[in-house]
Amino acid sequence: MRSMRLFLLLPFSAFMLLEGYGFTGETDKQGLLEFKSGVSENGRVVLSSWNNSIPLCNWRGVTCGRKHKRVTSLDLGDLQLGG
Repeated sequence: MRSMRLFLLLPFSAFMLLEGYGFTGETDKQGLLEFKSGVSENGRVVLSSWNNSIPLCNWRGVTCGRKHKRVTSLDLGDLQLGG
């Protein structure tokens, strides 16, 4: 019985540890906002959906995974961004 509790506790602990270190969509969001800050003014207008009031997975050009809501791809080729 003790080994069963330990078996169940270890994966949960690992998950909580990863969450604590920020391996979440929040790190994706912060990285993309940092990218946006380096884009020219016209590009920032095009990326106006990239802000804290809109969910990350609804941002223009951003695709997220279904399960964990992490960024899986960016499609920015047609936006003519400059920096």
